[in-house]
Amino acid sequence: MAEILSLFNFEVHITASGRGGDEALARCAAFSEVQGLEANIEVRELREGGYNLGVRRLVAKTSHPNLVLKRGVTLDRSFWAWVERCLDGTFPLPYVSGSVLQFPPGQDRDAAEPARYRFTNGIVTKVKAADLQATSTTNVAIEELHIAHEGLTRVAP
Repeated sequence: MAEILSLFNFEVHITASGRGGDEALARCAAFSEVQGLEANIEVRELREGGYNLGVRRLVAKTSHPNLVLKRGVTLDRSFWAWVERCLDGTFPLPYVSGSVLQFPPGQDRDAAEPARYRFTNGIVTKVKAADLQATSTTNVAIEELHIAHEGLTRVAP
């Protein structure tokens, strides 16, 4: 398994949220591209009386776009069980928390300390399997996986 996963620079590790419905589900998958590791902070402008230097800018709510994981593979059947549970809508929905690990390219994974991003209360909103071709030798099984979540933090190594 380590040989296949070492071809990808990103891993996604899933942990149970404790809300129920996510026991024995997804644990690990590897991807070659991750998008959505960002936070957007809404700014509100306030014209304050007596303050003539300009408009005050106040910080409002923070939002996070979906995580988009591309060109991935997993050998864990429970990962697909989690995706299927998200898509079929049975209650309770399998919200999970997890980490996205970014490994330095070309280094031994056991020796390298990955960058970690932690997301909370994530659920699959879109999955796209790779196109199947008889002559293809690709190991990619998941073309795209979108995870909507409620928060993202960078975890110091």
